[in-house]
Amino acid sequence: MQTQTEIDGEWLTVREVAEHFRVSERTVNRWALSGLLRVRRIGPTGRLIRIHRAVLDEHDLPAAA
Repeated sequence: MQTQTEIDGEWLTVREVAEHFRVSERTVNRWALSGLLRVRRIGPTGRLIRIHRAVLDEHDLPAAA
């Protein structure tokens, strides 16, 4: 059974966002934890992170080193 996240295609995984910005998944997680990136936590423990596609255009994120 697919989740709503998978059905609408507007929500991206940490990996997809990392590939978009050409940074590591760890960097995306750091952006999320620091508040630079607005995320939605899902799952019973809230450990899974999804980022809405519209957020990618909203943020001027620091470049990868």
